[in-house]
Amino acid sequence: MDKPILFNLEIESERKNFMDFKIKNPDLFYVDTIGEQMHELSLVEDPSLITHGSLDYNNTLIAEENIGVWVYFSWKKTAVRILNENKYPKLRLSRNHNLITLEEEAKLRESKIAVAGLNVGNPGAICLALEGIGNLIKLADFDPLSVSNLNRFRASLCDIGINKAVLSARQMYEINPFLNIEVYDDGITPESMESFLVSPKIDLLIEETDNLKLKINIRNIAKEYKIPVIMVTGNGENVLIDVERYDLDENLPILSGYLSDDLVNKIQSIEKGKGSFEERIILARDFMGKDYLDSRLVDSFSDVGKTLAGIPQLAESSFLRGAVICHFTKKILLKDNIPSGRYKILLDGTKI
Repeated sequence: MDKPILFNLEIESERKNFMDFKIKNPDLFYVDTIGEQMHELSLVEDPSLITHGSLDYNNTLIAEENIGVWVYFSWKKTAVRILNENKYPKLRLSRNHNLITLEEEAKLRESKIAVAGLNVGNPGAICLALEGIGNLIKLADFDPLSVSNLNRFRASLCDIGINKAVLSARQMYEINPFLNIEVYDDGITPESMESFLVSPKIDLLIEETDNLKLKINIRNIAKEYKIPVIMVTGNGENVLIDVERYDLDENLPILSGYLSDDLVNKIQSIEKGKGSFEERIILARDFMGKDYLDSRLVDSFSDVGKTLAGIPQLAESSFLRGAVICHFTKKILLKDNIPSGRYKILLDGTKI
């Protein structure tokens, strides 16, 4: 897939390359707020300068042509000037402090994370990019965005038909163009599964695929290499999250023991071409955990292929899943005490 093209204006040859690029592309849209960014950064570096007047910035400051980095996003035909790779995150992540300390920020920034399945994984991946979690991010999905995804997927009609992993990478690059993102737009295959996890070895896997056999097999590999796995499931307006700390316990059973051997055997046989459509739907329900699911969601599984074209999912749950993925990823990477198991995250709050 296309990646942003970066022109570091502090390097003379790249400054010249950008000038040539601009001459050859006069009709592109250019965004240049480098003066405002420099002003904001000065306040971050010395908060004692903040006054009521300092916040009313006059955007007439024009920076010299050798300051910052021009980033060209080909899919938007837009070039944006930002601070360099050292200063940009200092400004962009400044409002995380003190909720995330500088020491924690540095540790999170250097982590390596894989996201398998971007239908659910997209809001999580976006949240990770926003909070500055991850330097190397691997994204895998073979599915293109469709109109029926637009009840929950953060995208627009202009994005219809774009592979979800490619689209997610673009959205993340637009937040942080310095990210290192590997896109597996053919999804996860038996041939690519191991390299997805260990070339280079990731620190955490976010597993959100639809293929039940793959869900089991990729966990077995994660278990072998002691890679923790999290999976978030939409549950009506709420979510469930499964945490598997193979980094702490290599003998931990798949899905922390929530999958019976009988169900695993059924999944293995179904994926070999046996079983009806209805049986596959029921297996998907039971993999998620029938006893833990919202009653409306449980009832919906038997309606798929009859009165429903797919398993229902809501935007509010999708965005909650993104927050939950980000939260648990952060806690695990920072070595907080997050035991293996299944957690229920509820929107149904109690009035105070």
